[in-house]
Amino acid sequence: MFKRLGCLLAFLLVSALFVSPALAYTVYVTNQGENTISIIDGKAKKVLRTVKVSQVRPHNAILSKGNKWLYVANVGSGSVSIFDPHTEAEVTVIPADKGTHGVTLSPDERQLWTANVQADTVSVIDLASQKVIRTIKVGSKPMLVTFTPDGKKAYVSNGGSGDVSVIDMTTMQVVKTIFAGKDAMGMALAPGGREVWVTEGGDSIVSIIDTGEDKVVGEIRIGNDTHGVVLTPDGKRAYVSVRKEHLVAVVDVSSRSVVAKIPVSELPDILDLSPDGKELWVTSRKANAVDVIDTATNQKILTIPVGMTAAPDPHGLVITK
Repeated sequence: MFKRLGCLLAFLLVSALFVSPALAYTVYVTNQGENTISIIDGKAKKVLRTVKVSQVRPHNAILSKGNKWLYVANVGSGSVSIFDPHTEAEVTVIPADKGTHGVTLSPDERQLWTANVQADTVSVIDLASQKVIRTIKVGSKPMLVTFTPDGKKAYVSNGGSGDVSVIDMTTMQVVKTIFAGKDAMGMALAPGGREVWVTEGGDSIVSIIDTGEDKVVGEIRIGNDTHGVVLTPDGKRAYVSVRKEHLVAVVDVSSRSVVAKIPVSELPDILDLSPDGKELWVTSRKANAVDVIDTATNQKILTIPVGMTAAPDPHGLVITK
């Protein structure tokens, strides 16, 4: 009996060693309706705190490598807030241009580029001096910026003109304009940087741009008002928020086809994956909450209310990696 008990204990110990514990991570949600940031414990699925920012309508956000800084685009103030995740405080504000909608770090993280929806410009901020060093005219209503991994080119989605501006990062000049589709918005760079995926909500599609040739090489019909998009690190799946259908579409990258549609709360917007890729988080603006999706089952498992008021209007979302 003791021998059998010992074997059982040994089996349980070995099994425990091979069980991957849930990774600890933090989720930051920008609430543009009340000028706050909600800070969520990703493992516990609980809002830890909601903190005020000094600017108006915090929109999209991005974390630096090592999660040292959180950069927040403030569309109502035309500025960028630099937020310290460790002290949970806004440490400085950098003026950009009218309608600062999107904010992206250059691959070397020396510069911060903002897409300014009301000015039809991109602002290039030098992070050492914390000043705008260049303003680049792009298409109508620029939304977001993404870069090739080698830092040679930037791509800007222009919602008003329905195209993508390609910028040479050495000359800081627009070298090409690629027609994408109506209301071009969400952008995601495929692993390796060979493709940029762009959502076009007005045409209910996602366009795929080849970064070598800078042309559209594919279109996938998704659903009514495609908006946010994120790709898995292995490049096998893409997740797209479909705002007017209140769902997230799961796209198989190799076949370029929708393989699942996940019902979520009303008006899903921006998405991000947990560090282990097991969960997808998405803001739901009408529900004033964030939804958590199990990526193995493609099921919504939880809805977490955010904000401090009745109508926080959560928009941006970014997760520590």
